[in-house]
Amino acid sequence: MLFNSWEFLVLLLITLLLYYLPWTKGCHGKAWQVTVALLASVIFYGWEDPKLLGILSISCIGNAIATARIIVYKIAGDEQKVKRWVRLAVILNLGLLAVFKYLPFLVGMMPFLPQNWISALKNIPLPIGISFYTFHGISMIVDVARGEVTRESDAMLSRGTRFSKGVRDIGFYLLFFPQLVAGPIVKAKQFWPQISAKRWSDIPWVNVVRYLILGFFLKMVVADNLAEQTVTLTKPWLSDLSPLDLIFLLYGYSMQIFADFAGYSLIAIGLAALFGYQFPINFDFPYLSTSITEFWRRWHMSLSAWLRDYLYIPLGGNRKGEKRTYINLFLVMFLGGLWHGAEWKFALWGTLHGLLLGMERFWNRHRSKTANQQKSGLRAVAGWFYTFHAVTLLWLTFLMQDMNQIAYFFRELLIPGRVVGPVVYSSILFGSTVVIYHAFGWWREHRKDTFSQFRGSWREAVLYGVMLFLLLTNAGPPQGFIYFQF
Repeated sequence: MLFNSWEFLVLLLITLLLYYLPWTKGCHGKAWQVTVALLASVIFYGWEDPKLLGILSISCIGNAIATARIIVYKIAGDEQKVKRWVRLAVILNLGLLAVFKYLPFLVGMMPFLPQNWISALKNIPLPIGISFYTFHGISMIVDVARGEVTRESDAMLSRGTRFSKGVRDIGFYLLFFPQLVAGPIVKAKQFWPQISAKRWSDIPWVNVVRYLILGFFLKMVVADNLAEQTVTLTKPWLSDLSPLDLIFLLYGYSMQIFADFAGYSLIAIGLAALFGYQFPINFDFPYLSTSITEFWRRWHMSLSAWLRDYLYIPLGGNRKGEKRTYINLFLVMFLGGLWHGAEWKFALWGTLHGLLLGMERFWNRHRSKTANQQKSGLRAVAGWFYTFHAVTLLWLTFLMQDMNQIAYFFRELLIPGRVVGPVVYSSILFGSTVVIYHAFGWWREHRKDTFSQFRGSWREAVLYGVMLFLLLTNAGPPQGFIYFQF
C-alpha cells in the first residue's frame, strides 16, 4: 500500500479515529492504541500481497521471542544465555535475508544445480522492505543485549502478564507502518521510551503539516514527474538520446532519487508524529556536501548510523591501526552496497563508495596542517563539484537494470564525434555551479538564523500553500517508492 494512494488515506483516517477513541471516553489507552496501530500496520503491509505476512510474522515473532528471552536473562544476570539468544536471533534475521534476497543471486553462480532448481530459486519473491525490518530486528537485539534500553526493557518484561504485553510492544516497534517498509531505521533505544498512551491534544499539528506537505510534494510533484522522463534512460529508448540528453536525464534521476526517498522519510516522520512518536531526521541537504565522507553524514542518516554502530565499530572501527581502518571502511560500504540488492551493480556501487571514502581519509591525513586550515572557497566548490557528480554518476547502478546496461549508457555517451557536446556543456555547468554553490553555501551557513526568521512567517505560509496547490494540480502519475525494492 502506497502512502500516496486512496486506500492508505482511508486506512489512516480509520486508524486515527480508533487510535484516539479511548481518550474521548476518559479511559487508559496505551494497550488499545498499540493494538490498533499494530493491526493497521499488518493491513498496510499485507494489502497488496497477503502472502508476505507469513515472512514478516516469522521475523517479528522470532525477534520478539528472542528479545523477551534476552531481557529475562539480562535481569537474571545469565550472560551466557543472553549471548546464545543473540546469536540465534542474528542467525534468524540474516538467514531470512539470505534466503529471500541473496539465494536467487547465488544460485546463478551454481551451474551444477539442476536447471529446474535454478529456475525455481531465482523466482523466489523479494518481500517488500525485508532489509529494513531485518535491520530493525538486529538493532533491537543488540541494544537489549548491550543493556542500552535497560529501564524500558525491565518495565516491559518481568513475569506474568507483562511478558505477553512486552512481546506486543516489541511487535509494535518492528511493524509500526510509517517505518516498516523504507525507514527511517529507528533504534529500539530511541523508540521504546516513547511507547505510552497518547492524547489527541498533544499532536504537534504544525510540524505534522510541514512534514506531510513537503514530503508529498517531493514525492508526487518532483519525483513522480521526473520518473516519467528518466525512464527513457533505460532500453530500448536509450539509443535514441543524444549525449546532452543523457547528461540532463542523469542529473534528473539524481534529483528524483533524492526527492523520492527524502519525501518518503518526511512523510514517515509526519505520520509517526500523528500517532505521538518522534522519528529521527533522515536527510540533511546531502547534495551540498563537499566530500563523500560528508555526504554519508547527510544522506540516509539512519542507515549510516546503523552501519557505523552495528558493523563499522564492531569490526574495530579506526581503533586497530590505519590499514585495518581502510579495510573496515571498504567492507562496510561493500556490504552496504549488497544490502541494497544482491546484484553485481550494487556491489560496484558499494565498492566505489568505499574506495572514495578510503581515498579521502588518506588525503586528509597526509596533507599538511596548513592545507587543512586553509579551506578556500575554491577548494570547497571543487569538493562539492566532485562529490555531487561522483554520487550522481554512481546512481546509474540504481537506475539501470544490470551492468550491461550501465556499460551501454557510457558507449552511447562517448560515441566518437559526439563527445564535444558533453565536454562543452560540462564546462558551462562547472562555471554555473560556482555561483550556485556560493549561494547555497551562504544559505547553509546562515540557515539557522534563516529558519528562525522564516518559520511562522507569512513567507512560510505562502511557500506551503504553493506546494499544496501544486500537489493538487501537478502531481505526476503515481509511482512506487524507489526504496521499496530494498
